[in-house]
Amino acid sequence: MSGPGTASPKPAGLRKGPATPPEEAALGCRSVTRTFGAVTAVDDVSIGIDDGEWVSIVGPNGAGKTTLLNVLNGFYDPDAGGEIYLGGEDVTDDPSYKRARKGLGRTFQGLELFEEEDVLENVMTIRAVKNRPNVLSAMLFYGVGGRDIEAENMRRVEEILDYLELWEYRHSTIGALPLGIQRRVDLARSLALEPDVLLLDEAMSGLTFDEKYDMVRFLADLHEKEGLTMAMIEHDLEVVTDVSERMIVLNQGAVIARGEPEDVVEDPEVQQIYTGVD
Repeated sequence: MSGPGTASPKPAGLRKGPATPPEEAALGCRSVTRTFGAVTAVDDVSIGIDDGEWVSIVGPNGAGKTTLLNVLNGFYDPDAGGEIYLGGEDVTDDPSYKRARKGLGRTFQGLELFEEEDVLENVMTIRAVKNRPNVLSAMLFYGVGGRDIEAENMRRVEEILDYLELWEYRHSTIGALPLGIQRRVDLARSLALEPDVLLLDEAMSGLTFDEKYDMVRFLADLHEKEGLTMAMIEHDLEVVTDVSERMIVLNQGAVIARGEPEDVVEDPEVQQIYTGVD
């Protein structure tokens, strides 16, 4: 029994390392550190996300969550010694566009959309990264092969827009749309890559209750019916505990807890971070 001032026992397995070795995971990293001058944003992090798993990465502002995602998808290189794995393949030296073609999708906290273009153009632009004409077709100025690819791209994009209930907005300029629809377009662009693993960087930030409900509905459907593997950064712990199968908590760049949500939220160190009360 814990006495006054004594921390409660931690749930079994809460502080174990990655459930799956990073090199065997759908997405994983080993000993990843990322520094910016004297600041260590990510500090010796190792994670392994199983195929078909929905993991939430949580922590206070400045904990290193977005930096970790940027390292995972190739926007930042890890410091020497860190390794990134995608589907069992070492992709540490692959740039972000190669990881995208290998099945790694990403949404952005800051919405990297083309505001002067319409919804259809935004999604088609990203689809082209996934399914480009071959060199011969390009030399023939998009001959028969190029036209077939273009038709397939359009068919797939139209399916995605319909699925995300964006069809009525397909010819609307991005800058004229509300935030909730823009975040859905960002998700549509990620799905246009047909990812095996999807990184979600605060995909529900700034949304109303109804907009957040819609986003959770779409993501849950993708996870359950398509078996999409997802790693999600999210500040709303109620959403996190409802939808994720596992949580990873970062603080000051390091993993301080990981495990099933109901165990993690009871961890005294995690509670202290979120409430400021020991």
